[in-house]
Amino acid sequence: MQKKIIAFIIFLMGAGLFFLGMLQDDFSCDKSKNICSLRSRIPAINLTIDNLFFKFSEFKDVECVKRTQAARGGGRRAYYELTLITGDNSYVLESCPNLKICRRHSDLLLDYKYLSRYSQFHYKSSVGVSNVMGVILGVVLIIFGAKMFFDKSEPLVDDEVE
Repeated sequence: MQKKIIAFIIFLMGAGLFFLGMLQDDFSCDKSKNICSLRSRIPAINLTIDNLFFKFSEFKDVECVKRTQAARGGGRRAYYELTLITGDNSYVLESCPNLKICRRHSDLLLDYKYLSRYSQFHYKSSVGVSNVMGVILGVVLIIFGAKMFFDKSEPLVDDEVE
């Protein structure tokens, strides 16, 4: 019974990592109403975690910020975070594997902001580089927990009680 409880806990941890790894930010603005919203959600289970509203005039800039993470072979690997800057606050919209992709996404958002032909826009981030390891580790823990939970083999008991 204790083995099943541990397996269930491992399964739940894996499911939590899997779903948190799929976290997505939706950023949308309407210039005519002077309002923007930033919503964090997990699309797989249609769960909204946070809604943030601010004025379009507070939308200052979008930057690509370089970050590093551990890589295979013991080194460090760089990735870039697409960061939205509003007044005194900054929010990470998504992470990109290289600077070229990050700049392409930031240019798209800045075009929306500065070009007059767009009165409203909607930007959905994708599962980023920093979240992929969480999704992979979550799947591994789900499989490991399920295998432990449904494993029918019993531990061997020594029959030499004489």
